[in-house]
Amino acid sequence: MNRLSRSFSARLSVTVLVLTSILFVGAITTVSYFSHKIIAEEATKNASNVLSATALDIDRTLEKIESSVANVQWVVYEHRDDSTYLYHITQEVVEQNTEIVGNAIAFIPQYFRDRHFFSPYSYKDSAGHVSSKQLGNDAYNYFEMEWYTVAYQSRKPHWSSPYFDEGGGQRLMTTYSIPLMDEQGEVYAILTADIDLYWLNSKINALRPYVNSQALLLTGDGGYVSGTQMELQRIQNIFKASKELDNKRLGVLGEKMTSGDLGTMSIRNDRNLAFAVYGPLSNGWSAAIISPYKDVFVHIGRMNLIIILVSVLGLLLMFVLCFHIVRKVTQPITEFSVAALNMAKGNFHTHVPEVTTQDEMRQLHDSFEYMQKSLNLYISELRETTSTKERYESELTIARNIQMHMVPTDFPVSENVSLYALLQPARQVGGDLYDFVIKGDDVYFAIGDVSGKGVPAALFMAVTRSAFRFLGGLQLTLSELMKRINNSLCDGNTMNMFVTLFAGHINLKTGQMWYCNAGHNPLVLIHADGRPEYMRVASNLAMGVFSGFEYQEDEITLEKGSRLLLYTDGVTEAENIEKAQYGEERLLVFAQSVAAGDTSEQVVDHLMASVKEFTGDAEQNDDITIMTISIPK
Repeated sequence: MNRLSRSFSARLSVTVLVLTSILFVGAITTVSYFSHKIIAEEATKNASNVLSATALDIDRTLEKIESSVANVQWVVYEHRDDSTYLYHITQEVVEQNTEIVGNAIAFIPQYFRDRHFFSPYSYKDSAGHVSSKQLGNDAYNYFEMEWYTVAYQSRKPHWSSPYFDEGGGQRLMTTYSIPLMDEQGEVYAILTADIDLYWLNSKINALRPYVNSQALLLTGDGGYVSGTQMELQRIQNIFKASKELDNKRLGVLGEKMTSGDLGTMSIRNDRNLAFAVYGPLSNGWSAAIISPYKDVFVHIGRMNLIIILVSVLGLLLMFVLCFHIVRKVTQPITEFSVAALNMAKGNFHTHVPEVTTQDEMRQLHDSFEYMQKSLNLYISELRETTSTKERYESELTIARNIQMHMVPTDFPVSENVSLYALLQPARQVGGDLYDFVIKGDDVYFAIGDVSGKGVPAALFMAVTRSAFRFLGGLQLTLSELMKRINNSLCDGNTMNMFVTLFAGHINLKTGQMWYCNAGHNPLVLIHADGRPEYMRVASNLAMGVFSGFEYQEDEITLEKGSRLLLYTDGVTEAENIEKAQYGEERLLVFAQSVAAGDTSEQVVDHLMASVKEFTGDAEQNDDITIMTISIPK
């Protein structure tokens, strides 16, 4: 067993098993997370659909009741002085509306002079028969009832909070009441319709998409009725319950529901995490469904357990197979180590025998120690390496010559424009570039800096320059030109390289210049009076980062006698032996020293000389590119 634990094949198998186990755990965790998320979203959506459908059903019933009561107003008005016929009216309302369990016409005090209370009331008993009675008396003072006082004072229809109508309908109910007014606009009675709260409770109980779901019906002041028949006997307040149960989320749910909001939120219900779906009713109340997540995820928990068990068994089986396969594959390592030892002694035709070793990797290590004595092989490899290096340097020299010939060296000098540029790589090849295209009175120009150095940067530079050269000849808008170059560079950019690029377009007739800065250094504008300034613009994204970026261009009118000084960060970040940088301020000082009579070539040469003088004997640490464009007076 000790020998097995030190075996390379065993350790490799364990390593593979551990890494695979990590991947399995990560995959299971990811699948479980997204499964829970999707199922939770679907559960919330289903609960919302159930709530919406039931709320719509309740709203239709409530609206029907409101409409039925409103239609009776004129009949009551026509017969308001016929106390006998008023009983007939209330009976007709109750008999013709199955949802209404009671109807009353509660007159104001002393409407009938011989009666302080008068309220004809018809109601359905437990057997469904309609009976009538006079509702008001000293024991049942309806003038103090909510359904009367609110409707009377506000002169608007009102749905009362749930209450047990002792002395009236003898049941738990809610009342819809509207004020009746005479010709002078004075209230003479309150017309009501009672709804059995057990009917509403049966609707609310339908809002249970899961076994342990709970449904709530919440009034405008926070009073609510729980969904079970036993709890229906007591009216509670959600804010009071929130304090008694120390459940702040329950209070938040109450605030959202009493505000008439529609939505979902998480909440703890009986110490279980649950989600609540809530929405308003047309009478100012609100309904909610509270469903525990444990009911939603009951099946996915079993599925996860099965996945874990299958994964564990699969990992054990994989370990056994992996161990035998790895052991077989790694067996030649010992034989190669012995062969390497013989070859180090000069016997290059040695037969690789079968050797039993304690540790294959140790044997391989010892073999390489003996191979170090083979100087002939070392010298041969050294010669080959030297030859390869010389060939590589020769190829780099050729690549430098090709790169330097890619950028234009024939610079225009005319009465309308003077242009000159210089590129000096830090290595044999570099990633800086400049280019210009002249089409009649339009000059397109660009200067850029590719991320990195050496051959990769040079290749990326060549692609960028070729794209600009081709697209610059199409006379596109500058923003469209930059966008197309960026898309071209992003296509197949697996090395994630990018290039900062400053491009411009000058119309020599009007002096208008459109320019766009894709993450490059700011342009120095030297005015006709010799005053230099940095043209600060909001930089766009460097090119090659991601396709489809919309580049923004700016516009300026150049006066006659002005110059443009463009450069890469090899100028401002040039360091001397004390690691101090040339910097933007020193560049601005140089720009102030440019004489009006200097040619574009002289400006470039003087700036290059200024940088060399500053860096002294320090090695050039980055590619340097300088371009100047002059608009003669």
